[in-house]
Amino acid sequence: MKSPQSSGNDMEHTLAMQIVGAVLVLVAIMKNRDPIGMNKSIFGDVEGIEGGPAASMRMLIGGGFAGIGAINLYCSFNVDDAAAGEAILVGTAIGLALVFGTIVSAKLRGYMENIPTPPLVIFPSLIAICLYSAMM
Repeated sequence: MKSPQSSGNDMEHTLAMQIVGAVLVLVAIMKNRDPIGMNKSIFGDVEGIEGGPAASMRMLIGGGFAGIGAINLYCSFNVDDAAAGEAILVGTAIGLALVFGTIVSAKLRGYMENIPTPPLVIFPSLIAICLYSAMM
């Protein structure tokens, strides 16, 4: 548990982990609530979009985001070491950068016509929050 004597950096780390965790859990809920609707909003009415494999992949991706978000939320309440908080935030930023890189790669390789706006906003924002808080 966190000690009552914590520095300002600990608070920044805690807040950053809570913001990132909450956003990722909300994204996961959206992906799992209506995976077919989410797929249609991204890809339109293409063949196979209403099938189980496409919906199950969207749910698996959402589950991964929920896991990363839950780890950040849990650590925000239970990690009291500033260095550990920084490591968690940098690790989260690296993971999110890899996911974002995969999305960009799919576009560059011709698997997507365009990158949806939410990932273009959410991932860079969360990466910036993580790195800013970890480096302060």
